Amino acid sequence: SRLIRRGLNRAAPTGLTEIEISAGLLAGMKMRLDLQSEKDYWLGTYEPALQNAIRDLVQPGWIAYDVGANVGYISLMLARGVGVTGRVFAFEALPANITRLRENLTLNRLESPRAQSVHAAVGATSSTVRFLIGPSDDMGKVDGSAGRQVEYIESIEVPGLSLDDFVYTQGNPPPQVVKMDIEGGETLALPGMRRLLAEARPRLFLELHGHEAARSAWEILTAAGYGISRMKPGYPRVPSLDDLDWKAYLVANPANLYYAT
Repeated sequence: SRLIRRGLNRAAPTGLTEIEISAGLLAGMKMRLDLQSEKDYWLGTYEPALQNAIRDLVQPGWIAYDVGANVGYISLMLARGVGVTGRVFAFEALPANITRLRENLTLNRLESPRAQSVHAAVGATSSTVRFLIGPSDDMGKVDGSAGRQVEYIESIEVPGLSLDDFVYTQGNPPPQVVKMDIEGGETLALPGMRRLLAEARPRLFLELHGHEAARSAWEILTAAGYGISRMKPGYPRVPSLDDLDWKAYLVANPANLYYAT
């Protein structure tokens, strides 16, 4: 595999290239990618467990929220899952990412209202927040998030947004599915969607980062009547908080969706 990767690196152009995804759930769709560092997007091998979950558990016509959309790879998967009658809202905090996200949606003719990008860091409240930028300038998290503590090279101020405010104050449609991967920011975002969990009851695809995030997610979701499953074939239930690893990939289902596979 190292030989193949070195060969691909030599052959791949530098900078951003418009290219068709070769395999996976996005096969045939287009993205502007850095082929030196984003080959797993191009080859369709990125996040295989999440790809399978979207294929198995997302239904046409649903409204999907992609929280931590980055440059839109998962947003495009969700758009394919919900089909032409569904809608996707893609939430991203970093300005460089939001630009590429919008370009990648446009490349696939996914303009509003079918797909809509939202420049905001999803958290507990709707106010300006400090966003930490990591060594890779396309990654970061809200100050105060859980997860791995690394050295952040700079910080910026970005709009903050709670999902409860997005739906119940701003009047946007509630989701049937929410994907959340925000580098430990789930400890802030989940408390900001308690009403959504209680009333709209969306299915969640979660990547948890660390024990604090796992504890917060477990307490909030179980209190809301959710069952928590591993994101793997058969979606086995997680029996207790102690069974969660430091980095966990999970599906959280309200009771009425648990067996809808």
